[in-house]
Amino acid sequence: MKLSDDLLQGNTELMAVLGSAIAKRDSDTNSHNYRVTIYAIRLAEALKLNPFDIHRLIAGAFLHDVGKIGISDNILLKPDKLTAEEFAIMRTHVLLGVEIIAHSAWLMGAREVVEYHHEKYDGSGYLQGLKGDEIPFNARIFAVVDVFDALTSRRPYKAPMEFNDAMAILHRDRGRHFDPIVVDAFNVIARDLHQTRV
Repeated sequence: MKLSDDLLQGNTELMAVLGSAIAKRDSDTNSHNYRVTIYAIRLAEALKLNPFDIHRLIAGAFLHDVGKIGISDNILLKPDKLTAEEFAIMRTHVLLGVEIIAHSAWLMGAREVVEYHHEKYDGSGYLQGLKGDEIPFNARIFAVVDVFDALTSRRPYKAPMEFNDAMAILHRDRGRHFDPIVVDAFNVIARDLHQTRV
């Protein structure tokens, strides 16, 4: 039992360290990875996900942007809007992330989030243009909390958005970018999560 606990702790620490390294390289604080992980867990619990899927969601939350390690600084750290060519390169972080975690059976639980968190409910996302239930549920959950945290966080190029304004965007994009069921569940818990953010 102790060995099993030690292995679980070791793997959680490995995901946290790797996610932290990417967050620091991306001019972000490590708080983002912890916030989206906490948000994702709470949302998954509200949606009554089973523990196995929640563990996979945690892995994905920590490692969602791991592929950014392969994106050059002049694109990753650019303070202005990316050109179409630069954005095409930035999008490759999804495939790079899948390639990175493919080398570890322990990290493969993160794949649903790493590979599909930029898909959109209406099929207009990337990389595969999946639509609706074709998108793994963990990725649909993570898309909501990731966008919410990005909107409500300070970044080098923007001030944090007010809670009500961020929620208005989630509701506007309900059924387009986001799964309506997930947005509705998040709506119930979002204010409490935002008020206790780290």
